[in-house]
Amino acid sequence: MDKVSFLQEKSTFHMKYPDQSDLAFYRWYTTQYPNEAIGWFHLGQEREAQGNREQALEAYRRGLVSKQGSYYNETRDAYQRLLRERQRNSLGNRTRLLLASLLFLYFQFAFSPGPLRDASSKTMPQAAKQPVPTPGQAQPHVEVIAVPPTLSARELSEQVRRYVESRRPALTQPFTVMVVPEVPGSPLFRPLLFYQPREVRGIVRYNPTSRTVLSEKWWDKPVQFEREPALATSKGELTDEQLTLQHVLILRNALYRYYQQTGTLPAQLSDLAGAYPGNYLPQIPVPPKRLLLKSYPYHPKAFLAGSAWDSLRNVLPLPGYPEPVAPFEPLQLHLTTSTHTMKLISGSHLVRSYPVAIGKNGSTPEGYYTIQKKINQPRGHDNIYGTRGMVFQENGYALHGTNHPESIGSSVSLGCVRLYNAAVEELYTFVSLGTEFIISNAPSSAQPWSNPAPFVLPAGPEEETPKVIYNWLH
Repeated sequence: MDKVSFLQEKSTFHMKYPDQSDLAFYRWYTTQYPNEAIGWFHLGQEREAQGNREQALEAYRRGLVSKQGSYYNETRDAYQRLLRERQRNSLGNRTRLLLASLLFLYFQFAFSPGPLRDASSKTMPQAAKQPVPTPGQAQPHVEVIAVPPTLSARELSEQVRRYVESRRPALTQPFTVMVVPEVPGSPLFRPLLFYQPREVRGIVRYNPTSRTVLSEKWWDKPVQFEREPALATSKGELTDEQLTLQHVLILRNALYRYYQQTGTLPAQLSDLAGAYPGNYLPQIPVPPKRLLLKSYPYHPKAFLAGSAWDSLRNVLPLPGYPEPVAPFEPLQLHLTTSTHTMKLISGSHLVRSYPVAIGKNGSTPEGYYTIQKKINQPRGHDNIYGTRGMVFQENGYALHGTNHPESIGSSVSLGCVRLYNAAVEELYTFVSLGTEFIISNAPSSAQPWSNPAPFVLPAGPEEETPKVIYNWLH
């Protein structure tokens, strides 16, 4: 429902019930239209204005489980803002308590010689300045687009020509477009950044400066991506680009979630790969050798709190490749219980798709959650939690691997979400602490998707909790 329709509903309500408040309308509206984010957003705003921040958070959370229509983005931003404020207030309270304790100790021992006075005279060493890496040199750019299956080779040539002339006017270097048969559920003639082609209809090399097609090859019937010799060079280039895009997306998401939870960016990227429970990432990805970079460039001074996510393009630029036409967004996990499918998405980009097992009798809770803890090798009897675990609700709900892979695709747990161990290890790599996790039973078809080559950053013993035996709702 758009804003005009919403206001019409509000006006009608107040005409019918003139003694009722705006709050009463918002509560009525969210009852009548629980899948409309606009109602939950305004309910949250009203709760906030009344000082009921926890109720406001719950309203915003409910809005984020609704369909992505009018006011969805505003609801998401309001929810994340309140989370940051709550975390800052909590940190402030802890800091004040600590300062009070230190002040008490100071007055107790200020006039007594001892370790406290000696330590106060010591100066802390200055942190060494990190060299700013130079951007990676330009790399061969490859785009994968899907096309309707009914077009002839001639028709494809004409339409792809129009595509390259309109979609990439800012590019100056020649680039390649790999044309694949239609992918159900995915847009046509739009770059599929994280799709592993299985079959290919054609390949085009285009020079945007001279606006000429340098080369093209078409097949009347799709050919196998892995077996066609004409695709060998582009295959390697696509693999390298997808790897770099994944690295940058993982790092930007971790930086964004770190900022959401702490109100600042880390001093250096390595701070993201701390020990449990501060392990946003298991490791910091290393740039591919062809970029000629020792590490990804990191410029925290370029961060703008008012446009936190957008400014990360300058904080951690994408080296060697053009930014996607449809910009990256913070990573989210979407679980559709009706199809036992979990998707990792970045805005309009599908990054990964996994089959999962969920709770029986509806025990996997719908809602909007965030990843709270990440555990390498979570302990449980008979290895029931597999190789990785990610807690999304404190009372026993987690994403984890399994020692019963045959259960994937069914509803068998007590509420947890199970994945194949290989899948949960990859997901553990992509998903940082604070990443949003949305669970819904909204009807949706399980669209086929071909994930790229697996990408896993090894997790170390510092991310384990060997003394903890978990009792998740397996």
